[in-house]
Amino acid sequence: MKLSPKEGKEGSEVEDNKMKRIILFGAPGSGKGTQADALEQQYGWEKISTGDLVRAEVAAQTPIGREIKPLIEMGQLAPDETVLKILKNRLAQGDLVNGYILDGFPRNLAQAEELTRLAVDSETAIFLKIVNDDVVVGRLTSRLTCSQCGAIYNSVGNPPLKTGQCDLCGGPVRQRADDNEETVRRRINVYREQTQPVIDYYKRLGKLHEVDASGTVEEVSAAIAGAIN
Repeated sequence: MKLSPKEGKEGSEVEDNKMKRIILFGAPGSGKGTQADALEQQYGWEKISTGDLVRAEVAAQTPIGREIKPLIEMGQLAPDETVLKILKNRLAQGDLVNGYILDGFPRNLAQAEELTRLAVDSETAIFLKIVNDDVVVGRLTSRLTCSQCGAIYNSVGNPPLKTGQCDLCGGPVRQRADDNEETVRRRINVYREQTQPVIDYYKRLGKLHEVDASGTVEEVSAAIAGAIN
């Protein structure tokens, strides 16, 4: 299933007209990016990936990007204060009138608590759950991403029609440098250590919906739609 971050924004009906903020989080390889793109297409909400924002800083060689590049290359997470600064700058741009989807954020309790302090709109926290680490490793080591539009492919089950070229924009499609088995397993361990308190936090707030992310893209999308509505 090939998804473009900016297509199909005619939207679908939801239960009310309030601005929606969807918090979509889960382990690396749980499908956050794919499902965030699907939500963006269906409802017209803007996808915000802190991972993409951080990688953009690195690619642009900004002062922040140069500072965190070594951490990213080792599979570690950028410091909270850095991620929050980048995110606050994005939220302040004023183009999120319909709502937005936070893809992979928050990743730890401090981030979750700060996000709640920033919040002025309704929250729905959706946790994409995968129990088997091998499923995650298999997904990420075969994942391909378009460096221009962000479309996601899989070299095993969903390759681009033309090798190395995005079907949607024609941009280069390649594997991310951190999508190797050693780094992926390290990222999973870091995720477990830091994100379990986030799950507990949203449970206490009564805002958490757990979705089994081991199924097909369509099955997971249907489960998320049910949680939102």
